[in-house]
Amino acid sequence: MGEVVGKRLGRTILELGGNNALILTPSANLDLALRAVLFAAVGTAGQRCTTLRRLIVHESILGAVLDRLVAAYRSLPIGNPWTRACSWGL
Repeated sequence: MGEVVGKRLGRTILELGGNNALILTPSANLDLALRAVLFAAVGTAGQRCTTLRRLIVHESILGAVLDRLVAAYRSLPIGNPWTRACSWGL
């Protein structure tokens, strides 16, 4: 493919597909990290290659992270994101 595009002096973009992970350690600022997790996993509605797909959590903070993530997901509106009722901000 690169050879074909190069012959016409075109540009190419190599899309490798995202399979992004986030690692939470005991020293993480959970307030900040959980906002990042929620936005990365939900904020783009899975429509970007940067969408979070794996969350790796140290076992010593797993309970706290799970409790907070469950609460955060329960608070998310479901529906048409273009309506005010379903908009959410971080």
